[in-house]
Amino acid sequence: MKQKELYTYLLDILSGGLFNAQKLAVGEPINIEYVFDCPEFQKLREQYPIERVAGKGGDFERALRLCRWLAPRLKHKSDYDNHVPCNSLDLLDYCFEKPDVGINCLNKAKILAECCLALGIYARRCGEMPCSPYDGDNHVVTEIYDRKREKWIVLDPTWGSYFSDGVQPLSCLELRQAFAERTPVSAVLNRQNPVNIGELQERNIGLNWYYAKNSYYFSFDSVSTFGEPEGSVFVYVVPEGFDLRRQQIKNLEYRKTIYDADMEKQIAKAKARTFRIASAALWDCPVSEK
Repeated sequence: MKQKELYTYLLDILSGGLFNAQKLAVGEPINIEYVFDCPEFQKLREQYPIERVAGKGGDFERALRLCRWLAPRLKHKSDYDNHVPCNSLDLLDYCFEKPDVGINCLNKAKILAECCLALGIYARRCGEMPCSPYDGDNHVVTEIYDRKREKWIVLDPTWGSYFSDGVQPLSCLELRQAFAERTPVSAVLNRQNPVNIGELQERNIGLNWYYAKNSYYFSFDSVSTFGEPEGSVFVYVVPEGFDLRRQQIKNLEYRKTIYDADMEKQIAKAKARTFRIASAALWDCPVSEK
C-alpha cells in the first residue's frame, strides 16, 4: 500500500470512529474566563511586533497572520520537556528564531493564544485528544473567536494552518463533525486556497488523518490568560458514555510500559482526580470575561 493510500485508509477508519461517537456528553455549563488586561501583555506588545504583524481586519484574519508568522520561527521539538514556564514571554525568550532550540505544540499554542489575547482577540488553548489509550501522542492547537463571523475558529501554530470545508474556517468541533460525516475538509497551509476542498484534502492527506486521529475529545484551560494562573484547571468535552478516567489511567500505564517511565504519581493522581466535563456550549460566544 502506497503512503497516500495508507493515509486515506487511516482517515476513513478514524472518521468512522468519530461517526459512531458524534453525540457529546451533556457536561457542566462551564464558562472559560478570558483575561485581556494582564500587565505582561503590554510587555509582550513592546518586545515583539505582534500588533504590526496582525495588522488590520477581523479577528480571524489578524490571528491567522500571527499564526503564520510564528510557525516558522518556533522550531518543533516533540520531546521538549516543558522546563520553561508556560507563558509567551519566557517561551519566546527561550526559543524565538533559535533553530537549535525547540518546543512542543502545547507551548506553541500557548504563545499564539497569549499573542491574540494581548490584541483583544478571544483565544484559548485546546488539546486535541485520540480515542485509543494505547497512543502516546496528542496535539494542541489554538481556537480564536471571530466576532464578525460569530464563531470559533481553530488555528495551528505548529504548521501555520487553519481548517476549512471550502466555505468557511472551522472550529475544533466543526472539524470533528466534518470528519465524522466524511465531508470534504482539510488543513489549509500557507499559500493554499480552499476553493477546491476535495483536491486540498487529498493534497494534505498526511496532515488530515492526523487531525482526525486527535479529534475524539478535547481539553481546555478554564482560564485563558497570561501563564498558568492558580485555580485554572482542564475542562473536557467528550463523547457520550466515554470513561475519561479509565482512558487516562490506561494511557498512563501504556506510557509507563512503552517509554519505561515512572508514571506511578500520575496514575495515582488520575485515580483520585475529579474530571470536569463541559458541554458543547463552549463553542457558543464567549460569556465570561475578566
